[in-house]
Amino acid sequence: MTDYAFPSDLAAQVVGRWHTFVSRHDSPAPPLPPAPALRHVLETAFFASFLREEGRDLRFVLCCSTSLDVRRDGSPELVPTMPLAAPRPLSIESIRALAPAINPDNAALLVRVGADETGERPEIAGVLHVGADLARARRGRSFYHRPAPYALVVDVRDAGELHIYRGNIKLASMRAGLLHDQIAFSSLELLPVSDILVAGEQVLRPRVRPPAQEPASETSDFEWTALLNTILCIVNGVREMRHGGTILLVSPGAESSLPVRPKFRLDERADLLSDQFVRFLNTRHALVDARWRHDEGPFEPPEGPIVPWETATFAAEDDLADAADVVAGLSGVDGAVVLRSDLRVLSFGSEIVLDTAVPVVAYEASGGIRRTAEWPVVDSEEFGMRHRSAIRCVAVAERTAAFVVSQDGTVTFCWKQGGRVLLKRDVNTANPNMVGA
Repeated sequence: MTDYAFPSDLAAQVVGRWHTFVSRHDSPAPPLPPAPALRHVLETAFFASFLREEGRDLRFVLCCSTSLDVRRDGSPELVPTMPLAAPRPLSIESIRALAPAINPDNAALLVRVGADETGERPEIAGVLHVGADLARARRGRSFYHRPAPYALVVDVRDAGELHIYRGNIKLASMRAGLLHDQIAFSSLELLPVSDILVAGEQVLRPRVRPPAQEPASETSDFEWTALLNTILCIVNGVREMRHGGTILLVSPGAESSLPVRPKFRLDERADLLSDQFVRFLNTRHALVDARWRHDEGPFEPPEGPIVPWETATFAAEDDLADAADVVAGLSGVDGAVVLRSDLRVLSFGSEIVLDTAVPVVAYEASGGIRRTAEWPVVDSEEFGMRHRSAIRCVAVAERTAAFVVSQDGTVTFCWKQGGRVLLKRDVNTANPNMVGA
């Protein structure tokens, strides 16, 4: 029997992790609301998430602070605030009245809480302008973003779905009545297919001009993260479209092993995503060299040699994210999108053609994906056709993995390891630079 979780269980998890999750800087953890206030905030957010206002679901973000001054994680910069002339008690009714006016992608309701257990009730004191780049980064659409508010943040994304942050770090989440463990970085989820990604990097490398003044290890780390982030940006694009889809990620040279019948093939010269990715890397690398020349050379006006390269890098990043969205949109046609790991899209609407009568044994991975313990066998009948087809495809293809996106937005990752097909549900698909997300 499933043990369902409630906001009080989520509160206990937040308390347990508040001081144990380490920041990337030396600042002490921000104040955690007292236990009664924390439970009140989470319970109110939870019940408000089931409401609708004028036919719309309520989606909102709460940022809890002891004052109106909320700084950003690891920075002295304050998050711009619009205080309410008359604060309102934090209640379901208040959220219902205010949430439709606040875009959760760039703003949050500022909830002021007492610093101690004096019985002071939380109140909505204003609106924080967090900035849209943070939400973009969490979806893999951006590398560069202003840090999150350094406070308790409650992101309500769906009915009964709450994600809890302390600044840039996700501490906990609850969805469908269950608590979900957080994995620190999405890159840890995808370590099993590092050989597939390395093969893609090798194909791309002749087109990339590395910076002259950066250690090779740092350049390599950035390029690896950028490649992974671009793939995850596509997966997140499919999630946002809410129609589901499958992305088959195949190593260059293994395409012929795929058991697929493409409805729409792309010309081998079609290289939109790959071209934009190389452009982004090369402009970023040029920016690194420009910054080094500025720092090491004779004095020049600070707005001189760097700004054009910064502008070009941000523009290249936007173009890359837009290209990833175009690829994600191809999943709107029934069938899989076949993506080579050098970011060349081979086909879409691809039907996986295999004998469904031939059984395929798959195992469900959980926790540390590199551990050697026996995984439990998956009952494939509990999955829909899209998942079963992906499992069969990964089983017979060479150097291939699959991202299967359900209509509810959850992502299952399938790969082959040691001759066995493994899958992991509800994988983290956030920007690899961001903890949790």
